[in-house]
Amino acid sequence: MAKDWTKEKIKLPVTLNAKERKKIGMIIIEHIINRTAAGLDKRNKEFPNYTQTYADKKGVGTGDVDLILTGEMLDSLEVVSTKKGEVVIGYGDPSDELAGKVEGNRRGSYGGEPNRKKARDFLGIDPTELDLLVSSYQADENLNGDPGFNVEDVLKELLASETK
Repeated sequence: MAKDWTKEKIKLPVTLNAKERKKIGMIIIEHIINRTAAGLDKRNKEFPNYTQTYADKKGVGTGDVDLILTGEMLDSLEVVSTKKGEVVIGYGDPSDELAGKVEGNRRGSYGGEPNRKKARDFLGIDPTELDLLVSSYQADENLNGDPGFNVEDVLKELLASETK
């Protein structure tokens, strides 16, 4: 069976219940949107530049890659499902056009053959970041029952500690 490029399964601790998995899935989506807007893929690598033609259409420079033209692709991200030990994020039942956009970006195919050098795989999260988000969520949840941490603050703290 061919890979469904519109969804990404993310492993979570099996101790999390359905409500916690859904909350963490929403936190991951918030992170994906913010990271993508900053021009970074799921491994925190810069996206390949836009072609000059596309950059002109969008009204930006070729290096201003954020995967936002209409906003539909990132605005449509959702927690598709959860089960013990995982959450699936992506697009539940995307239109053919949206599915094509997602696959084209993730594979670098854009209507042609896949090209890893053109790929902008935004859907997912770096395992180190995931571990930090889950542990921060669990710590905050244990303290007051309602996670109030800011996902981007947690990740900035992680990145700062890695550069020391």
